[in-house]
Amino acid sequence: MDSIDVINRIDSCLTFELDDLLRQFDAIMDSIMQTDVQRHTIRDAVSDWCDAVDAELNDIAERSRVCEELTLPAEEIFGTEV
Repeated sequence: MDSIDVINRIDSCLTFELDDLLRQFDAIMDSIMQTDVQRHTIRDAVSDWCDAVDAELNDIAERSRVCEELTLPAEEIFGTEV
């Protein structure tokens, strides 16, 4: 299995204040500690969480890119100085 890089995803959640995703990860960890969960169930839950974090970070990056495009100087947009 490839590295899922949970630490960096948690750090990204903290940086971008993705509290719902942090609570979801916390719930996964609680279920590991409180119940007998099969390995594949844990693996699937963590993998799904990682996918959700990646999707949210991609949305944030896309919104940031759109905002940057909207704030470009006129000469970059139209190719001439205004």
